[in-house]
Amino acid sequence: MELCKILIVDDEILIRQGIKYYIDWEKEGFSIVGEASNGQEALELIEKLRPHIVVTDVVMPIMDGEALTRAVKKQYSHIGLIVLSSFSEFDYVRNAFQNGVVDYILKPKLNAESLLKALRQAAGKLDDVNLNNNEAHEQTLNEKLRKLYEGKEINIENETAANFPGNFFQVISYRYKADQDAASVFGAIEGKDGSLTTLLSSANYHLYLWNGKKTLVKDSFSGLLKTGTVCSTNSFLHLSELKGKQKELEKIEGYRFFFPDSSFLSDETLPPPPRERRLFQLDYFIDACKMENFREAFSYLEEHLERMALDYQQDVDEYKAFLNNILFNLLVLLGNLKYQIEVMQAKKYLYFQQISRAADVYTANEIVTSFLIDAEGIVKKEEEEQGHMRKLTDYIKAHYHESLSLTDIAQHFHFSPSYLSNYFSTHSKEGFSEYLNRIRIEAAIVLLRQNDIPISKVSEQVGFSDHSYFCRVFKKQTGYSPSQYRRKRITP
Repeated sequence: MELCKILIVDDEILIRQGIKYYIDWEKEGFSIVGEASNGQEALELIEKLRPHIVVTDVVMPIMDGEALTRAVKKQYSHIGLIVLSSFSEFDYVRNAFQNGVVDYILKPKLNAESLLKALRQAAGKLDDVNLNNNEAHEQTLNEKLRKLYEGKEINIENETAANFPGNFFQVISYRYKADQDAASVFGAIEGKDGSLTTLLSSANYHLYLWNGKKTLVKDSFSGLLKTGTVCSTNSFLHLSELKGKQKELEKIEGYRFFFPDSSFLSDETLPPPPRERRLFQLDYFIDACKMENFREAFSYLEEHLERMALDYQQDVDEYKAFLNNILFNLLVLLGNLKYQIEVMQAKKYLYFQQISRAADVYTANEIVTSFLIDAEGIVKKEEEEQGHMRKLTDYIKAHYHESLSLTDIAQHFHFSPSYLSNYFSTHSKEGFSEYLNRIRIEAAIVLLRQNDIPISKVSEQVGFSDHSYFCRVFKKQTGYSPSQYRRKRITP
């Protein structure tokens, strides 16, 4: 009886990789036959791979887990379904259970034990799967090769001579965007010069072991490079060396982030790495922002990102973490400088998510550039607002001695009185009336130092039409009545 075949569906590659390497699947009677990053890819693979169980995430692009479970229930009712979810996705999970889901696992609690328990429960409900007979399973050549590629100890000497007569081995991966039959395209490579053995086949991704009389080079893949990317390890002479090739190929595939336009990647096709790696001077960047020299700070950041984009040997996750850290620090700085960042704060997790999901370095850097443009817009708006405030306050200082009201100023600047009142309060520490009274009292203090001016005249000269109101406001702001203040000033 065959192994219980599992298809993994999750848009996070780390989750998919984690599940693949949690367990010795063949030992437990299971086989990971494929993986997909969304429901649409999963349906295409289900038709091709005929899995017994589908393990799917809930929230994914293009087609989410709920839509996938509905489609599987309708088209493949015999397939077992297990849902991975977060704490916040209860409604999705509840709807999924109505579509025949066998079990669900909370992602924060996902481990080998919980996953195996759910899989065994799902397999127990399938007629064509019997996990108790897995010890009778004889590993196929492809399974042995895949386990050797993954780093496990496998004795494969007996298969070498009969199945691999060529002199050279290579591990080749092919990731493509357009819909096409990769097997038929790879068929053009095979022939008298060598053969390809499938190690893994999933949506838009294939992994092969090449054995032939010569090493494959870029020109060998002319039929593939228009629609996808081929990555290749260095060639090797002994099949036992396959054991160390997974890390080598993953390193080459990681370079796709920095070479999105390259259709063929191998160590031999890569340019020389930068001679030195310049560290980002975060203190310099922060100090420039604190001094509100934003153009200087942003230019420095953009120049640094251009250099970093050439350093293809750096870790992709660390690069993305660096970008997110810069965005976070800049938001904190703008907030501390009292800029109006509410809109950007609301969008920050969207920026972080877009960077985390960026497929290449240029897309990631463009997201940062977009963020900087938003930040510059806020700074520019604030500068313009401060310019408007200066005009308002300059006008008040020039006309405070007149019978000045909010309506008068609103008419002068072509605002409505209510808008001007809100605007003044938003961009000043005090309201319009408080500001006008403060300017008038400051002017009154200067006049009170001149003993020849009667106090009643002082109140008129600074714009107060009601003398008693002037006295109340004066005492509120200075702690003295106008007469007390004058006596205090002349008393030795």
